[in-house]
Parts: sequence; structure tokens; C-alpha cells
Amino acid sequence: MFARACGHLAKTDRLDARFLAMLAQMQQPTPTAPPDKLLETLGELVNARSAAAADLTAHKNRLKATDSDFLRKQLGKLVMALQRHIESLDKEIALRITDDPELCRRVEILTSVPGVGTVTAYSLIVGLSELGQCNAKQAAMLAGLAPIANDSGARQGQRAIRGGRKAPRNALYMAALSACRYNPDMKIFATRLKDRGKQAKVVLTAVMRKLVVLANTLLAENRCWTPNPP
Repeated sequence: MFARACGHLAKTDRLDARFLAMLAQMQQPTPTAPPDKLLETLGELVNARSAAAADLTAHKNRLKATDSDFLRKQLGKLVMALQRHIESLDKEIALRITDDPELCRRVEILTSVPGVGTVTAYSLIVGLSELGQCNAKQAAMLAGLAPIANDSGARQGQRAIRGGRKAPRNALYMAALSACRYNPDMKIFATRLKDRGKQAKVVLTAVMRKLVVLANTLLAENRCWTPNPP
């Protein structure tokens, strides 16, 4: 896109390198350190767990739908194998986090929020490692939960979320469903939005955004969630 905006349609490795260098010179992005080895390994394990969980759901759905005895038997074996695989991944993830006091504390803080379980906590730790070191707006943007303006002239378009990191956002979706039922603050917040006529999808997105902002605040202050904030 940048090269085309500069009037160049050709694409070669040399041109790509040139325009990337030009873009970096213009933007002057803030350098960020690569993730440490532990977080990188945890990221692989958490992603593998997410993929296995998706496969497990798909196989269970096929198992319910099939009329073939043969397929039922084969799918049953796959389901059991995937369940064992997920259990092994959970144990490995927990073991690696237990060996790191800082990560243990982050899990403790995140899971203190009603609605946020260990799976969501793991996803936030590896997928949004910046939490606790950024402001509320940045946290929402990283998760792809900040409403993006869509205005032109006198027209004010409807705001919508866009971009961000898919894996932690998916985890926050499940956490929001739970939080709307079991987190007293989020339940009141969601009810208030519903009473104002907001659509269910909009309400859930707002709860997701509120959860990631809350997680960012708690991690920054190094404290667990309490019914009555200090």
C-alpha cells in the first residue's frame, strides 16, 4: 500500500526493503523488545491448546450429527485423544508458569476477576503481554475492542471495532459471557446498556472492553479484584 501510494506498482525484494526502510524512517516507530523465551514457548503452548479445543468442538459436533456406527467409533477415539492432549497441554502450561513468580502473580490477579478463568488468563498473558504497562485506550486497541470512528464531513458513521489481536479477543469473548452472569459489576453494566436499547452484540463487546481495561488496571497496580475497589 505504501509503495503504491508512492507511485510504484512493481514488487521485488529490493523494492520491498527500500520502501520498508522509507516507511520506518517516516514513522519512527518505538522499538519493542522481543518476547523472552518463556513467553514465546508459552505462546506456542497456548496456541496449540486453542487449536486442540477448536478441533475437539468440531469432532464433538460431528459425533452428534453422524448416523454411522463406524464414524461414531472413530470420532469417539479422536475426542478422547484430544481431551488427553488438552489435559497434557494444561499441565505443561501450568508447570511453566509455576516456575516463574511474576507470571504466577499475573495469573492470580487476572483470575481474581469473576468471569476470567485460567484459560483466558493464559491467553491474555501471552497474547497481550503489554497489559499493565499501557493505558486503557492502548489496552483496548491492542485487543481490537476500541470503537473506531467512521465520520466524514457532517456524517457521523457508526463506530465499530477493528483490528487487534484475535486470540486474546476470542478469550475475552468467553470471559464476557461468564462475567455478564457472575461478575456483579459487569452484570449491572450489561443490564444498564440493555435497558438503553443496545444490541446484545454491542453489550458483549462493551463488557469485553471493560474486562481488558480492568485487567490492565489491576496488573498495573499489582492487586487482585475486590468487590469494592480501593
